[in-house]
Formats: sequence, C-alpha cells, structure tokens
Amino acid sequence: MFEEAASLIDKSLLQQYEQEGEPRLQFLETIHEYGLECMAESGEMEAVQRAHAMYYLQLAEEAEPDFGSPKHAAWLKRLEREHDNLRAALRCLLEQGEREQSMEPALRLGGALREFWRGRDQIREGFYFLMQALERSTEVVSSARAKAFNAAANLAIDLGYLDQGEDLSKGGQRLYQSLGDARGQAFSLHQLQMIARLKGDLRMAHSLAEEALSLFQEIGDRKNAAWSHFRLARLARAQGEYAKACVLFEENAAMHEQLGNKEGMSYALMHWAEALFVSQGGIATVQTLLDNGIALSRELDMKGGISFYINLSAQIALSQGDIATVRLLAEELAAIGRETNDQEYLAEAFFLSGQAAAASHDYAVAHTLYLESLASFRRMGIKMQCAFCLEALASVFAAQRDPTWAARLWGVAESIRETIGSPLPPIFRAEYEQAVASARRQLGKQTFLAIWAMGRTMTLEHVLDEPGLTKIPTPNQPEPLPIHPVQASSTSPAGLTVREVEVLRLVAQGMTDAQVAEKLIISPRTVNWHLTSIYSKLLVTSRSAATRYAVENNLV
Repeated sequence: MFEEAASLIDKSLLQQYEQEGEPRLQFLETIHEYGLECMAESGEMEAVQRAHAMYYLQLAEEAEPDFGSPKHAAWLKRLEREHDNLRAALRCLLEQGEREQSMEPALRLGGALREFWRGRDQIREGFYFLMQALERSTEVVSSARAKAFNAAANLAIDLGYLDQGEDLSKGGQRLYQSLGDARGQAFSLHQLQMIARLKGDLRMAHSLAEEALSLFQEIGDRKNAAWSHFRLARLARAQGEYAKACVLFEENAAMHEQLGNKEGMSYALMHWAEALFVSQGGIATVQTLLDNGIALSRELDMKGGISFYINLSAQIALSQGDIATVRLLAEELAAIGRETNDQEYLAEAFFLSGQAAAASHDYAVAHTLYLESLASFRRMGIKMQCAFCLEALASVFAAQRDPTWAARLWGVAESIRETIGSPLPPIFRAEYEQAVASARRQLGKQTFLAIWAMGRTMTLEHVLDEPGLTKIPTPNQPEPLPIHPVQASSTSPAGLTVREVEVLRLVAQGMTDAQVAEKLIISPRTVNWHLTSIYSKLLVTSRSAATRYAVENNLV
C-alpha cells in the first residue's frame, strides 16, 4: 500500500500536505471525481463508503474513553482534523442504515461523538444527527439506542431545550431499565438531575443526584461517581449551604485528581472558587482556585470551563468596582455564546452587561439588558437566573424612583427563591438590602409591604405580560445603585486590582500582549486596557517603567 501511494505521489495524482504537523494525502479533484465514477460503475461505491464509515466509527469509539483524561485535547484536535470524514461517515450510516433497516452503527457513532460535538462547538449539528438516528430506529431495543438517547438529551440541555432533554433522558432511562443496564440508568438520572436543577427543582435534583451516585458506586464506576458527587456539591452551593459546598468541592477535586480527570478537577476548582466568592471568602484564595481551574480548562480547550471563568471573573471585577473589565469580559462571553450558539452564555453576557451599565448609573441601558436576559432565561426555563434578573430589574426601578415596580419584582423573585430553595448569596445581600431600604422609604412601610406581598402572588409569566415592565421612567435625579468594591489588599499596591497585578507580573516577565491574553484567557484588547489603567495608577508611561515597579515591589 505504501509503495502504491508513493507511486501515485510521484505521478502527481496524489498530493501530500501537512495539517497541524500531521502528513495528509489528497487526490486531485478531477482524479477524485473519476475514481468515484469508476466505483459507482463497478458497484463498489456502497462497500467502500461502508468501510470508510466503519473506520471512523472505530476511531470515535477509541477516542471516547479518553475524553476528560490527559488525552482529551489531543483527541479533540485529531477528530477536528477528521471532521469532514466524520460527517461523511454519519451520512453514510444514516442512509445505509435506513435502507438495510439497521441503525445500530449510526447510533453507536452518534453516542461516541457526544463529547467531540460539545468540545468543538458543534452541538446543534450533533443534536440534529442524533435525532434523525433516533427517529429512524423506533423499533430498536439496544444499548446503542439508549446511549444515543442520553447523548441527545445532553446536547438538548446545552441548547436550552430542557423539556425535550427531559423527554429524551426518560426515554433513555426506560430503555436502560429494560436492558438491565445500571450504569446507563445512573447516567439518565444524572441528566434528569441537571434538568431539575436548571428548572429550579433543587430538592428533586438532590434526590436524583444521590440516586445516581449510589448506582455508580454499586457498580464501581468511580469516574461517574465523582461527577455525581460534583453535582451534589453544586446543589449545596445553590441551596445556600456554602461551607458544606466548599468541603464537597475540595473532596471532589481530590477525587478527580486521583482518577486523572483534568476536566473534573477544573470544574471542581472553579465552582469551589465561586462558592467561596459568593459566601464572601478570601479573594486571594478565590483567585488561586480560579486560576488553577482555568489552567486545566485551557489545557483541554474546554469552552464551558472558559466561559465559567469569564463569568466569575466578571463578578469579581464588579465587586472591586472595575466596571470596564466587566464590560470587556461580557463581550468575550457573548462572543463565545455567538460562536457556539449557546443561549445560556448569551443570556449571562446580557446580565453582566446590565450589571456594568447599572453600576455606571446608565439605568435605561441596564433595564433593557436585564429584560433581554430575563426573557432568555425564561425561554430556557432556568428559574434561578430568572430570580437574579428580577432582583436586578427591581434595583434599577428603585434607583429610577419607581418603588412600586421595584417592590413588586422583589416579591416575585422572593417567591421563586422560596419555591426552588435557593437564597440570595451573601455577596449580593448588602447592595440588595440598601436598594430595598431605599424603595421602602419612598413608598412608606405599609404600602411597600402590601405591594411586595402582591408580587409574591404573581407568576413570572404574569409579570412579563405587564406593559409597565418594559417602560422605565426617567426621573431628573435618579438614585445611584450602591456599589461595594472590595478594598485593595496589601498584595495589591497602588490600588491595582487582582487582575491588574496578574497582568503586570506577566508583562514584567517579558510577555507580549498576545501572550498575556492567551495566558489569562482574555482578549489582547483587554490586556491593553489593563495596561492603560496600570500605567495611570503607577504614574508611568512605558512597559519598562512598569516592569521596574513590579521588580522593586516584589511582584515578580
């Protein structure tokens, strides 16, 4: 075979080229078309296509166990290079499977490629293929079809199709039960837990996570048991049990480390950082956990981890009064949302932009952005985020001296939080209470409480149908929303923020703007903005002067 390929290359019928350092072979287009015609005429086309598809099925199934391991990024890159071949294989298996009434290979390939689609921002493509395979295999009872159900459910959740994801998860669960597959049943429970959490049924989510954990432990599946343990930690944080959550996240990071699962370690560390941050833990520890987590996400090229890092970094910047950084991070999150077509990322980006606008007293813009975010989270059915949006909108109304709408929205948000069992995190409580006190003063205590109580009886849909919600008043002297920036610590001289110290240290090490941006997962424009701020605070005008300051102050 090698001699034949070399002969074709010598005759210029086959071209050799490199793709990301790997040698590849490609026929000239005319030769390729001629070869296809010859195969069609000889009746060999279907057999060749089948052999091609089965090769890529084998490759996908070889890659699947290594997702989340140190080989994760390498496999993603390799499959990305083969993306066109994988698409051809998927089409072939669908078409031949329908003709031969055997969709098993198509179902297997779809199930094996779930993490590839998620890791390479092809979620919609993967979901479309899996739904076709499932719709064309309604009579099939096999583990491959059950796995395809779960893979499709996972992608549906990523797309914000929570109801469809729930139906698919239950379909997979029923099929796994009929097959007596405990691991599959546990994974279905794991998916249903995610959906229950997103829909705001935290008690049900907790029960499902515990059931999944028990099943995974019974069958000795340590990897998935660690993921179920992670879900329990995240639920503890959502339910306001921050000390418990931090302990669980620490345990979970150790569990994933023992398994060599860098993906799991990344998420455990960053969610631990969030639990510590929202419970007003030490900012230095928060930043260390976050940095360690993002390093792993960057190594694995995990868009989900990178997006989480951006979102939490923006909240930290907001707590420090660093509004410009919040705006830039919101733009980066929105860019990822547009690139991946992830509606949750876009909704979070709108919310962050709204927070930046409100902190700058641009209440009309904040009002519009919060409404957009609220509408998106409502469409996806993510109740916890709806509560945050309502509280943010209420604060804007209070600042614009419309305490009636403010009290009403706080009442709706409080009702949602009580229903789902998720209290407002401590990090946001001081600002919240100050805004509530302002509205109470404007209305008077009794009127304020009556309107609040009325809000508690309203559904989210009822509130969104009210025309007054979209019409924000513009008084002459709006009352500024309170901002409670974290004071610079002794490790942040000259009033530099935590992020500015990070940038300065890397610049002092001789890194270019592009290298700093890559290291911190931010854009070069954001680095440039930070440098402008650093120069201003240090009263310097060059990188060399800033570097000298960093050395003299033991920052490097």
